[in-house]
Amino acid sequence: MSKFIKYGFVVTFIWVGFLLAISFMEAWVKFRAESLDTPTALEVGMHVFGALNFVERIFTAILLVYVFVHYTDKVVVVTGITIFTFIVAQSGYLLPELNEHAQLIMQGMQPEKSSVHLMYVVMEVIKLVALFILGFRQVRIYRNL
Repeated sequence: MSKFIKYGFVVTFIWVGFLLAISFMEAWVKFRAESLDTPTALEVGMHVFGALNFVERIFTAILLVYVFVHYTDKVVVVTGITIFTFIVAQSGYLLPELNEHAQLIMQGMQPEKSSVHLMYVVMEVIKLVALFILGFRQVRIYRNL
């Protein structure tokens, strides 16, 4: 068994670290800075979440190879599919919508209310749980090798 397969859980937990640091810390901290105005914070957020999404797409590609080529474990496959589906939804729909919303605010407009941000947050929480389940399952499989 290759080291990539044997130690694949490391990639999963690095991903968890990225997600916790960006989605669950950076975003909250940024909007609490009194000297940072909302348009600037939104612009920074667009760049940071764009970069996170890029890294997550790379992790997703690695995850897909890892899950579908080397595992038949149902929990690993289901969590992998869930994570992949969320990344596709976030990349293809939610982030572009959030960026458009942010652009309107940065231009001084007041966009209409939307549930897209809430959907993104809920997906982030579910994705985080799925990554923890995936990572701990990978560790369990590793220990049984």
